[in-house]
Amino acid sequence: MADDKTTESKDDKRPPLQAVAPDNKTPQFDQSLILKRMIDPVSGFYCLACTPDNGVTWLPQFTTMGKVYRKEDAENFVPILQEWPIEKLKFKSPDGTAFYLSVSNDGQPVFTKVGDSQ
Repeated sequence: MADDKTTESKDDKRPPLQAVAPDNKTPQFDQSLILKRMIDPVSGFYCLACTPDNGVTWLPQFTTMGKVYRKEDAENFVPILQEWPIEKLKFKSPDGTAFYLSVSNDGQPVFTKVGDSQ
């Protein structure tokens, strides 16, 4: 059996997943490298994991608690979010009337009915 290597992530407090090499008990090697079903080392339940290095290390992506985000994920989101200044949001009331929500210069929320002058 090959040497087991583990995932090391500074921002993830979960114990690392172990990579397992095939042996005579597993005649066909599982080629699935994206969202592979594995055991979550924290809860003991199944999780879905991905590997960034062709199966050497495995990172849990989805657990019973939902999506697992890491610092690298946040760093990828920041440039996208900085490109999108949100000037107003559109909401619909239970009776179907639509409103825009924006912010005044002093930081107060401003609701404007869609169709009214803004």
